[in-house]
Amino acid sequence: MWCFFYEPQRLPRSYAKWINRLARIDWRLLELLRAVRQGNWSYIHGSDQHKVASSLASDLGYPTSWGNPKLLPARGRQTANRAWMALGVSGRDGVGGLPCQLVHGRTAAWFGLDDSCVANAIFRAVYALIEAFTIYLPVYFTPLLLTRPRSILRPDCFLPRIASTIRSAAFLSAFISSYWFTVCMTRTLALARLLPNISHDTWDGPYGCTLFGALVCGTSIFIESAKRRGDMALYVLPKGLRASIPNSWIKSPAAKFVERATFTLSMATLLTTAVYSPDALRGLAGWIAAFIMKGPKITTWRKRKQSTIDGVERDVEQSQNIRRK
Repeated sequence: MWCFFYEPQRLPRSYAKWINRLARIDWRLLELLRAVRQGNWSYIHGSDQHKVASSLASDLGYPTSWGNPKLLPARGRQTANRAWMALGVSGRDGVGGLPCQLVHGRTAAWFGLDDSCVANAIFRAVYALIEAFTIYLPVYFTPLLLTRPRSILRPDCFLPRIASTIRSAAFLSAFISSYWFTVCMTRTLALARLLPNISHDTWDGPYGCTLFGALVCGTSIFIESAKRRGDMALYVLPKGLRASIPNSWIKSPAAKFVERATFTLSMATLLTTAVYSPDALRGLAGWIAAFIMKGPKITTWRKRKQSTIDGVERDVEQSQNIRRK
């Protein structure tokens, strides 16, 4: 998440675009955060590069002065209160920095709650929950439709998958909303008020609100089941490793060799497992691998179905033996 804000080139382009679509962040806010990190934007020294923030304020219906760092207070207390009174900003008594209205955007503006950090987090959680539900619905139901389409109408198959879809959507919703709320807790509601002498060059910098948000939002993974947490770890770990490796090494011939060797060994392991131990594979990937190697008669769901039938037959046989005795 830290790389998404400051070095998105370290992430896969589709992955960064997907995060931005769910997070609903204005690109000008991202540019502003990167300018603070590079030292091109400062609440203390001012900056001539305030057109980005001023255009954001103008598009949201606020005065362009709200985006000028020369007019915004760098620290809190009475100095900040006088600056906010002159600018006509509400809801930031005792703290400095960029007004919350510009950070929140239009998320809760329709309800007149554009300056409320709590409302911003709640509305973003609701939006993310709806969008995440549409993302996870095919994830849970596609394997069922491919293997056992008739069983989708059975409550014992349908209800657990709906519950899992809602659970995964709740995880993604909590991930996004907790990030936003932690940002507001850092720069507006809590830390900036407790430590008003620290400049908002720090709170809005790379080791301020964005870092705290990146550390907190990951705890939402505990909403997911243990199995899904393992899947998430395997999905995110390669991207985290890629973001931590210098670009110069990534583009070297040695890196390409390691990447191809890792892919070859991983694919060989999957296909070997699909032949000799298909039950060790699960999910859509396991079903496809087993189907490719052995055809439809060896697919995981058929083996499970057959094992269930065998178990029922054993129970019936045992009960009959007991009655005979």
